[in-house]
Amino acid sequence: MTMSNKSALQAALESVEMGPEAQEAIANLQPQDLEQIDSLLLGALDGSWKQAGLIAAGIMLSAPDEFEELPEAFYVQRMGVLAQSGRVELKGELASLKTCQIRLPA
Repeated sequence: MTMSNKSALQAALESVEMGPEAQEAIANLQPQDLEQIDSLLLGALDGSWKQAGLIAAGIMLSAPDEFEELPEAFYVQRMGVLAQSGRVELKGELASLKTCQIRLPA
């Protein structure tokens, strides 16, 4: 992961309280890890709206062991990155996972 990507990731998660294990897990992520996580997120979606919180929880449960320390806020941040790049669509605010919905672009 480039320095600017790490800085952006750390800034995005700055307000989230995380334990040392989560902080270390995020610090150790490599570019290929982000690609794998993004693929997991995209693979859980289709063209229908799904609750973002359920998607994040499902990915956390099914993710490989090396990602088990990543907090929910990390997956939410990745959803935001995917939305900014146009790879997913969001309806609502990611800050409210109970009401925010996500899908692949129609």
